[in-house]
Amino acid sequence: MLLELHVKNFALIDELSLEFAPGLNILTGETGAGKSIIIDALGLLLGGRASSDAIRSGAEAMYAEAVFAVDEGSPAHAALLDLGIETDGGTVIVSREVTSSGRNRCRINDRTVTVATLSSIGDYLVDIHGQHEHQSLLSPSKHLDLLDNFGGDELLALRAEVASKFHTLQALKAELSGLLQDDRDKMQRLDLLRFQVGEIGEARLKRGEEEELARERSVLANAEKLFEQCSRAYVCLNGGDGGAGDGFQGMPARDLVALALSELRGASRIDSSLGGVVELLEDAAIGIEEAALRLRSYRDDLEFNPERLAEIEDRLALIARLKRKYGDTVDAILEYKARVEAELGEIERSGERIEELKGEIGSLEADLGRLCATLSEARGRVARALEGEVMRELEALSMPGAVFKVDIVQRESTGGIPFGTNADAGAGAGAGVDGHGGRRVEVNGKGADFVEFLLSANPGEEPRPLARIASGGELSRIMLAIKAVLAVHDEIPTMVFDEIDSGVGGRAAQAVAEKLVKVSKLRQVICVTHLPQIASMADIHFHISKEVSSDRTRTRVRKLAGDEQVTEIARMLAGNNLTDITLRHAEEMLSLATRLKLAI
Repeated sequence: MLLELHVKNFALIDELSLEFAPGLNILTGETGAGKSIIIDALGLLLGGRASSDAIRSGAEAMYAEAVFAVDEGSPAHAALLDLGIETDGGTVIVSREVTSSGRNRCRINDRTVTVATLSSIGDYLVDIHGQHEHQSLLSPSKHLDLLDNFGGDELLALRAEVASKFHTLQALKAELSGLLQDDRDKMQRLDLLRFQVGEIGEARLKRGEEEELARERSVLANAEKLFEQCSRAYVCLNGGDGGAGDGFQGMPARDLVALALSELRGASRIDSSLGGVVELLEDAAIGIEEAALRLRSYRDDLEFNPERLAEIEDRLALIARLKRKYGDTVDAILEYKARVEAELGEIERSGERIEELKGEIGSLEADLGRLCATLSEARGRVARALEGEVMRELEALSMPGAVFKVDIVQRESTGGIPFGTNADAGAGAGAGVDGHGGRRVEVNGKGADFVEFLLSANPGEEPRPLARIASGGELSRIMLAIKAVLAVHDEIPTMVFDEIDSGVGGRAAQAVAEKLVKVSKLRQVICVTHLPQIASMADIHFHISKEVSSDRTRTRVRKLAGDEQVTEIARMLAGNNLTDITLRHAEEMLSLATRLKLAI
């Protein structure tokens, strides 16, 4: 329920606040005072379109804030929890600021959100109906959703199942279309992939191969230098051995360490602390001997092999060429080959997949056709119920001879799906079905049905589309009748009517007033009206006016009670020329309204 609304720098409003209550909240005032502007500000808070042109002249931004009471466990509460937004004791504060540069700042309980999020949450909080809603009632594209909402959870669940199967079908058809691309393009791609796999495969690359080849190439290219360096090092360690020395003169490391050991072993017998040094030198002697043996073996195995070096150069050149084409490393080339082989396999298997897809699509179309038929039958039952309830409401709204009809049809199409309980009889083959007359029909995510509301306002007339026969007053009453019916079934706590009584007068106006009271017993109702019959039914009555001060026009709001409410009802009855008679008439109207509200 809407508790408070605060608006600042919006159109004619410099700043105002309203506190709403349960029941019927009425806004009245002279034309142009700003009644609809207040509703527009509420719409802005609920994700409506914003224009910087609506910012009050001289201001940098407009601001609106609303406080709602949200029941725990309600759809609005669940939607907020899904967004991770906690309610503070059931209170939700929604705000929106629009700057002159067009920037939006939206918040729910101090958490920044997008305009789209405002809109999605707003759908659970408030249902706004105005003259533009009358126009939407003329659009058959809106009628299907109204019917399904009236049908409730069971019908909506069936519709969701249809949507799921339809989207799966679309995905399968898109995959099939991709596989059925131009054969020449496919063959060209196939030839390219086969060449690439063959080229990489012929190379017989191995992981780590390039690094090992580079090392071997370095050794072969420097074999003579390595031989000389190893020989000199060997002589330094072990002395001459008849090999290729460099004329090294002096005692080799082996002998120097042995000499040092000879000296220190005697010394360590005198001072045992030198024992550690002796052990180190003994280890060094062993290490020198091992190093000398390994050097000699390495040197003796070295050979200069021009043929092997040429092979390595050719192999590295091949790897370099493949790297330029397929990847920066051998690993990358092999990974590319694996991807190409997978794609190649997919293309080569595409014929099999095409046949699989055709079978899956045919089966899914049959399932979808049966499900759409089931949904259509359910909608037919719901439509009859809606017709009955709306006609009862229309009778109460002084349209006793009206006939309201929900027309449900399917559009046949050779490119559609088989429609009916025996849909598999024609699945995938273009054949008809006997479940619903042997037809193929258009289908979308909402099913196969096209729904339109028809009305006969007078006895003896055939029901026709609303746009062709309904006057403004009739549209107002039809809208109210439908919303009164839906109010029993939906869980939106607040309904807003912006001059829904347009074109209504006399007994019809009184009927509309009583219907609004009935709806307000189920939901909080906020209504902008110019009819005294409706205003007199108010539980809370706000008067909207405008005043001019310092060459600026401002909208003002005042809660009416007692004599002020009597005066406002009298003004609505007779204009500004108030007399004792019009004031007494207003008092009688308010007294009658009080008795009627108790009886409704």
